[in-house]
Amino acid sequence: MRHVFKATKMGWAKEQEGIWFDAAHYTREEAAAEFKPFKGTTRRGYPYTGYEYDGQKYHDYTYVGLFDNDKMPGGGTIAS
Repeated sequence: MRHVFKATKMGWAKEQEGIWFDAAHYTREEAAAEFKPFKGTTRRGYPYTGYEYDGQKYHDYTYVGLFDNDKMPGGGTIAS
């Protein structure tokens, strides 16, 4: 089983990426805690909070659900 999240990469393209965590090693809360918040400022001086995981920065992330390994969501938005 895997906890699956969808995260929007930083930038104007709004590219989304799927990120999963093995449910045998992470609870949903532990997996969500892997997205570390950081503070930033836009070019126009507006503050924002982003999230970083594994060196990649994201605008936001969303929990998609718990899935069997062989029934992961597809469609190009969730990667394994």
